[in-house]
Amino acid sequence: MKILLIIFVSVITLFAMEPLVGAKWLQEAQNDKSVVIIDVSDAKLFEKEHIPGSLNSPISKWREKHDNYLLVKNANAIQKEFSALGINKESKVLVYSHHNNAKDILKVSYVLWAMEYYGFSNSAMLDGGLPAWKKNNGTLSTTTKTVKNGDFKVAKNDALVADLAFVKEQIGKSNMIDARPPVFYFGAQKQPVLTKAGHIPKAHSYFWKYSFEGDYLKSKNVLKEILVKGMGFDPQKPMITYCTGGLETSMNFFVLHRILGFDNIRLYDASMKEWGNNSDTPMVKYRWE
Repeated sequence: MKILLIIFVSVITLFAMEPLVGAKWLQEAQNDKSVVIIDVSDAKLFEKEHIPGSLNSPISKWREKHDNYLLVKNANAIQKEFSALGINKESKVLVYSHHNNAKDILKVSYVLWAMEYYGFSNSAMLDGGLPAWKKNNGTLSTTTKTVKNGDFKVAKNDALVADLAFVKEQIGKSNMIDARPPVFYFGAQKQPVLTKAGHIPKAHSYFWKYSFEGDYLKSKNVLKEILVKGMGFDPQKPMITYCTGGLETSMNFFVLHRILGFDNIRLYDASMKEWGNNSDTPMVKYRWE
């Protein structure tokens, strides 16, 4: 029985992806039919050039407008996208972007969060995106392959998302991280899309870009040094991440949850576009917490 258990665990580990993989890994996995490669940059960039065998799934396929902010789409819409991308229960999904601007990479972390929110976590980010692929002499394509509909069935995990009421109730109870530039967190400058400046009470500032060196994520050890040892966040304690409108905070979520193993963590999807435009939400200015 013990031997069978060891074999079972080994098989599961074999099929489980690391959350962050490099261009070399992808080159070696090109002939693996279980690997689904997703390009989340806009259609024009995808049509111009992309990694061979990849499928285009821009962020608009995953988010929709609610009032003055965006939220992840409903289960039916996400189910259709999973199916169209050919994602099966045994698939290994690799997501990348073109890094054409400062926030293009955030589409990757958001889609990875959305996938896990709907029950699929055997996924990874391509470290360095398309630029890293090119640097490693990866070939490029302008054609889109056709795929059979996938059989993965979505199932929401509400423990990965926070709404306004939950955030209010958790002030002072859960650790909170604001992923925006520090000038917005501190309240020295108000964002044009908000009516109020500052941050949620008791929240800490950690600009998402601090996790990067150029196009690449810093090593796990360095990220742990910053967030666990330096900032003192306990992976066992509840955590809420937020930003302006959901994208920036998805990168902090990815780093904390997928890289550093914070399991009791939620993403506030509506973030400041909801909180900072609500007359009944408290804000703190001119204070570091």
